Amino acid sequence: MMPVLTVIIGVIANFIIYLAFGSLLTKNKNGEIQLALALPVGFFAYYSLFFFVCIPVMKWFRPLSLLTAIWVPIVAVIVLVSLILNGRALYEKGRELFARIRKDPLTALLLVAIVAVQIFIVTTSYNFTLDASYYVAGVATNVDTNMINVYDPFTGAWQDHFEMRYFFATYPVSDAVVCQLTHIPALVQTKSIMASVVILLTNLVYYLIAGLLFEGKERARVLMLAFMLFMNLMFITIYTPSLFLFTRTYEGKAIVGNLSIITILYFFILLVKDKKPRMYWLLLFLVCFGSTTVSSTANMLIPAELSILFLPDMLMKKRFRELIPYALCILPGILLALTFVAYVKGKFVFYTYPVW
Repeated sequence: MMPVLTVIIGVIANFIIYLAFGSLLTKNKNGEIQLALALPVGFFAYYSLFFFVCIPVMKWFRPLSLLTAIWVPIVAVIVLVSLILNGRALYEKGRELFARIRKDPLTALLLVAIVAVQIFIVTTSYNFTLDASYYVAGVATNVDTNMINVYDPFTGAWQDHFEMRYFFATYPVSDAVVCQLTHIPALVQTKSIMASVVILLTNLVYYLIAGLLFEGKERARVLMLAFMLFMNLMFITIYTPSLFLFTRTYEGKAIVGNLSIITILYFFILLVKDKKPRMYWLLLFLVCFGSTTVSSTANMLIPAELSILFLPDMLMKKRFRELIPYALCILPGILLALTFVAYVKGKFVFYTYPVW
């Protein structure tokens, strides 16, 4: 019973933090907050900011405990500020949500069942891939050694330099910070708590996209989620997003291949409809940058998706002014991809000890 309670509390805590981050970014001029959008935006905002705190600590060979001591107060301040500034707006949104649930409880119950089935699948499935082991072992090794990516998670051997494939993908380090702070086992944090978080956020973005397709039709939105569940279960073959979503949920590639891709698609639909283009371009940039901090896979995948979606639309509609925000959105991935190429070619190396 205790592990289940730990997972529930962990998921709720994550959502409170993401909501705090996201509500500061999605609040409009009228003081209203887009509750459903604030959560995925807050997720990427959280990891974007964590990136800038984590990299200097890791690069200069400082302990994980120092990163924890720096990061926890930053998150606490942001949550407190968000509560002060947006507490009333969030309360009103909460009242609206409960009113909608009371109006149609059966639809709400079906929605909960659809998501609960997926959480059950991902938290009880067995995954023995090398990458899956890395995401758990890397967190456990960082916590046990009180260092950041200095020791090989498979052998425990000291590494004299940082592997650039993982250096800028700081998502697992955040899990290590949580485990060090709360003493939650790495396996529970990664495979249960964060896997559940990813499932919930992915379905939330499905729900947002369904809202654009079926405006005002709540049951149609829920039926679309049921259809997406069916489609994902039917497409669990090697290297599909569905496979990563249900069997490798807590890996960075699973997040990029599912949550990042569909969130970008959602913003594309909004931008095509010309709804608040400046605001949504800014949020889209945050999603693109945040994705690169989750997995190096995003360095190639995100620019490719943005190009496939936006370039044809710009050319057909002659909206060439959008080339600038488009270029800014693909820039983080391209820069990090070129950095990795330079590392592979031997142009530079980041050592895990001071080099004077």
